[in-house]
Amino acid sequence: MRADDPSSDRGAPGHHGQLPRRSLEPILLFQYVTVQNAPTYRAIMQVFYEAKQHYTIELRPVELLERLQGSEYHVDLGDDDALDRALDQLVHWGNLMRTRDNAAVSHIEEFYRKRYLYTLSGVGEAAHRAILEVEATIGKSGALQTTMLVKIRDTLDALARQLATPAPDPRALVGLFHDLHAAFDTLTQEANRFIGELGRHDGEQVDLERFATYKEAVRVYISRFVGELRRLSPEIVARLRLLDAASTDQMVTIAASAADLPPAGSGRDPEAMWIAEQRARWEGVRTWFVGSSNHPEATVDRLANVAIDAVLNLARVLARLNERRTRPVDRAADYRTLARWFTACETDEDAHRLWHMATGLYASRHFHIAEEDSELTTPHTSWWDAAPVSVPIRLRTRGATSNSGRPSPAADYSAEKRWIARIRRREREQVAAAMRRFEGRGPMDFRGIEHLDATEFDLLLSLLDQALVTPRAEDGARTARTADGRLQVTLHPPGADDTSLVVLETPRGRLRCRNYRIEVTSAFTASSPYEREERQA
Repeated sequence: MRADDPSSDRGAPGHHGQLPRRSLEPILLFQYVTVQNAPTYRAIMQVFYEAKQHYTIELRPVELLERLQGSEYHVDLGDDDALDRALDQLVHWGNLMRTRDNAAVSHIEEFYRKRYLYTLSGVGEAAHRAILEVEATIGKSGALQTTMLVKIRDTLDALARQLATPAPDPRALVGLFHDLHAAFDTLTQEANRFIGELGRHDGEQVDLERFATYKEAVRVYISRFVGELRRLSPEIVARLRLLDAASTDQMVTIAASAADLPPAGSGRDPEAMWIAEQRARWEGVRTWFVGSSNHPEATVDRLANVAIDAVLNLARVLARLNERRTRPVDRAADYRTLARWFTACETDEDAHRLWHMATGLYASRHFHIAEEDSELTTPHTSWWDAAPVSVPIRLRTRGATSNSGRPSPAADYSAEKRWIARIRRREREQVAAAMRRFEGRGPMDFRGIEHLDATEFDLLLSLLDQALVTPRAEDGARTARTADGRLQVTLHPPGADDTSLVVLETPRGRLRCRNYRIEVTSAFTASSPYEREERQA
């Protein structure tokens, strides 16, 4: 095949209708934040940026030096010409522009001397603004803004009303598209940042009481967002399905006439570019809430699942924190006690004996190989001092010392696994039936419960255990989540005049306690009207 044969250029840009490839070249505008003397360059750019905010367009090097010396920014200028070299470099990168300064020139020598006025270029200002935005984003926590969901729903309603009119207003459509995309951008960016920041402070050493209070507030905050998300998402999906592709194209085409688009320098049609951008952004909103052929699962569903997982993790963390506060005997406390014992040991021998007793780990012994202990080898002999033992090569490579006979077949545990699966399935059914005894029935007096079977009794004790370790509210009630985060338990105290004891009959005996009132609700569906309607249907 000839080198100049057009058919040989299979990967050529634009061949067979393919879009031409665009080469993304390196951008020199951001060099000033990564080079060795970046603090000085950034200080110079910040002074020019602040000057432009106060409508000072141009600065002479002398004026720049005065502003730098009076600012709070660190500047490293080693000699008198260092500032001129830094300015020349910023001009080379495109961050600054310069023009000759011919003011107050009285001699021809001064005219030919290098005298410049420097100003911030348009692309340099955009680059510095981007750097400031990145710097402000670092360490910033996000938010789950349900108001943006309401804004998106109301904007879709307004778009549907405009479409229903005989002559839609182009300027109103432009404003509605702008509001829709602004609300959607805020919702997604803030939600991603918030979910990403959830576990950042889990390992920090903070006050236990404050940390537990913070985690409980976060859990309530996410639970409220999940409830609003499940309530508003079906309404938004219904409106997006109402505005089909044909209706959207019609609205975008009408709005393009009032978009006030500047002319495109590349020769392309700015109106066509704006229409293509709006269609792509609309498709992104639709995919996020409804899904697409390539992404059947909507992104909003994945966000809800991530938020629910976060609530469950927070519930587990809070349960561990509450248990640590109310029951100080835990693994960490054991290790601290053991550390105090080691500190109290007077000799190394005492510390070794304590180690053996606490861990059960002793000096090295050779297992599996028959050997005779010499007089120099004792149970306390170190590995370094013990006599070496010859280990067969086959034992080191294959883990066996005999090569005779066939290996025994692997044991078949399928029957045992089926038996365990049946037991676990029966246990899950019993727990589910016990949950139905308490869940969704409102506050229940212990006096009205009367009889409990074994599974219901175990569940009641577990609910009481988790509720009693939580702090009291102002009305004396205690509210807790179960370990799996699916149930919310509220334990109400008996009335002030109710001092009698209640007797609960169980297969394991009688339980006598005060007449508490217990309320068990689903952690998510209890606050979601949409879920209640779905369950009733």
